[in-house]
Order: sequence, then structure tokens, then C-alpha cells
Amino acid sequence: MDSTFADATPARRPFFDRYLAANLILWAFTYLLISMRSFGMGSPWPTLLNYGLRRAAVCTAAFFLCILYQHLLLRSVSSARSRRLALAATLSLAGAVFYTGLNYVAFDVVAPSAETLRDTAMDLIWNTMLTFSSLIWSFVAWCAVVFALNSDDRAREQSLRLMEAQALAAESQNQMLRYQINPHFLFNTLNALSSLILQKDFDRAERMVLSLSNFLRASLEKTPGDKVTLADELTAQRQYLAIEQERFGDRLVLVEATPADLRDALVPGLILQPLIENAVKYGVARTTRPVRVEIGAALGEHGLVVTVRDDAVPDIAKAPTTLGVGLANVRRRLEVLYGEAGRLTCGPRPGGGFAATVELPLERR
Repeated sequence: MDSTFADATPARRPFFDRYLAANLILWAFTYLLISMRSFGMGSPWPTLLNYGLRRAAVCTAAFFLCILYQHLLLRSVSSARSRRLALAATLSLAGAVFYTGLNYVAFDVVAPSAETLRDTAMDLIWNTMLTFSSLIWSFVAWCAVVFALNSDDRAREQSLRLMEAQALAAESQNQMLRYQINPHFLFNTLNALSSLILQKDFDRAERMVLSLSNFLRASLEKTPGDKVTLADELTAQRQYLAIEQERFGDRLVLVEATPADLRDALVPGLILQPLIENAVKYGVARTTRPVRVEIGAALGEHGLVVTVRDDAVPDIAKAPTTLGVGLANVRRRLEVLYGEAGRLTCGPRPGGGFAATVELPLERR
């Protein structure tokens, strides 16, 4: 299976620990509230300790009952709202009855205290009603907590799926933009090759075909979404410039200024090709004088900075006034891959020529 699509569906993340924590907090809080009422009755400490242990046993049983309730409630989340509310109400009533009955057994059946033995029937009824009316809200609260946590879980899962879908869409768009570059370059190269053939300059045409073959092989060996080292990117661009030098000869002068410690920096594959093509098209091709095409790299304040500039004479070589397909694709690829951290700035140079600068986060292989 294609790993791209295999990873598109995020795995369900377990959130049982959140339910467990909420369950513990609920019954610890319930235990403390009931215990505080017992403290107010003025019973001696041995009696309070005895009551506390019995109450802890009852609350522990209620805690495990709520774990069962959790699974029943979660199985109903796809049901209609009315059915979920009916189930929650039924479970709350049943839970209150369970707690009240277990509480009666713990305090009035198993080794009842002297105070309990003195209780009248009305006292028993009153205590039972008080326990039931108090504890039903604990079970109602638990049902509400389960539904709330489940709603949050589903929102998180939906958010994960949305993020995954956006990542896949961004990757697809990056691939589309990358594939747009190759036909654009190929169109220009074939035009140049056609001109050489018409001029019957077959030796230069043959060298251009070989250079084109090497360049396409280097570019197509990589997946469009892959990043390459700056050294590999510069190697590919030299192959491209070898094609253009067959057209322009000494009019195209290549100058590289790349520090050795940045040659392992990662850049999107063929990200420089439209910039260099732009320098050739609007600089070298529109003048009869030699034009320096400089490729430089440096470490900037926010990461890697790569610049492509030429020194074509302004009154002979006319720089573009708007972004063409190639430069627009470079800018969009940087936005897709790096967001605001990836930028392309370009424009005429004060002394003549044109400069394009790519800024992106520094990543190394």
C-alpha cells in the first residue's frame, strides 16, 4: 500500500486515562462531602474512622460501576440524542439505587453501630431518601462528564484528520507546482535546440541534448516532495547552465559563492532552477555583452539565504515587471513547505541586473 495514503488516516488516540482521572476525582469529592457531614454529627474518632472505611468501600464500588457506565454510554454516542439522554437518566437512577442499597448494607446490616440500632423507621426512611437524592447527582454528573469527554475526543480526532488532510493537500500542491516547472523549462530548451538545428550547428545541438538528458535524469530521480542538499541542487543547476552555455557561449559567466559548511543544507529540489532560468531569459538572452550570473548562499538571521543575481545592463536587458510562472511557483512552493518562514524576494538591482533571494529555515541532512 502507498505509504502516503496509509498514513492519511490518523490512528485513534486512547483517552481512557482522562475518564479514569475524572472518575477518581468525582468519587473522591463525593467521599469528602459525605465525610464532612459525618464530622458535623460530633461522633467520636473511632466511630468516624469506622464510618470512613465503610464509606470508602461503598464509593469504591460506585467507582467501578461508573467504569461500566462509561462503556455503556460510549457505545450509545452514535444513537439519537433522546436515546442517549434516556440511557443517562436510567443509569443515574440505577446507580443511585445501587449506592443507596449498598450503603444500607454497609451501615445498617453489616455490624451496625449502637447509633444505627437506635434509629427509628422514620430515621431509616429519611436517611435512605437523603442518600438517594444526594447520590443521584453524582451519577448524573458522571454521565455528563462522559459525554463531554467523548465530544472533546471526537473534536480532537476530527482536528487530527483535518490536519492530516491539509498536510496531504499541501504535499499534493507542492508536487503539482514542482511538475509545472519541468515542462516550462523543457519548452524553452527545446526552442533553443530547434534554433541550433536550424542553424546546422549539430555539434552544439548534440552537446545540448546530452546536457538536457543529464539534467532531466538528475531531476526525475527525486520525488517531487523530496528535499536535496544545496550541493546536489547546485550540481543540477550546473547541468542546466551547461545547456544554456551551449546557446550563449561566453556571454554567460557563472560565479558561485557557497560556503562549504552550508553545502549540506536541505532545500526543495529544483527550487533554484526558475531563478537561474529567469536570469538567463531576462539577462543573458537580452544583451550581447557577457553577463555574470551569481549564485550565493549565506546563513541569515532566520535561516538559509540563497541568492541568484545577474549584472545585465539595464538599457539592454529588461527585467520582468511581474512574477512569471517560474518565480510564482517558487514563491508558492516555499509557502506550502514552510509557511511564513519561507520567502522569495526579487527585483531590479540598483547597479543594473536583477536579484532573487530565497529565505528558508536551515535544515541539514
